[in-house]
Amino acid sequence: MKLRCVTEIVEFKISPGISEEEFVQIVDSLEVNYHSQQKGFMDTELVKGREEGQWLMIQHWNSTEEAKESSRKMFKTETTEAFRSIIDPKSVRMLLGEQIKSWNPFG
Repeated sequence: MKLRCVTEIVEFKISPGISEEEFVQIVDSLEVNYHSQQKGFMDTELVKGREEGQWLMIQHWNSTEEAKESSRKMFKTETTEAFRSIIDPKSVRMLLGEQIKSWNPFG
């Protein structure tokens, strides 16, 4: 069975006092100026959690190695500083999994 992609799910909380609009702008900049420039990057979905300040980022990558390399570099580049500065590091949980099959009624 051919692997289609790797899914990365990152759950975290943002600092109190950051509005949803401000956070979405910061993530937009992160995606345009960082993730979309990384080897193997496919897409990102931003999901607001049910708890106060809770968010999920769901990303798709061509390989596990490319997803891990992007995460390693993210903590060393100035481009990601605005995003990193508003995340509670103790709240971060990351999962990586290989896609086996997907169902999409839209093609």
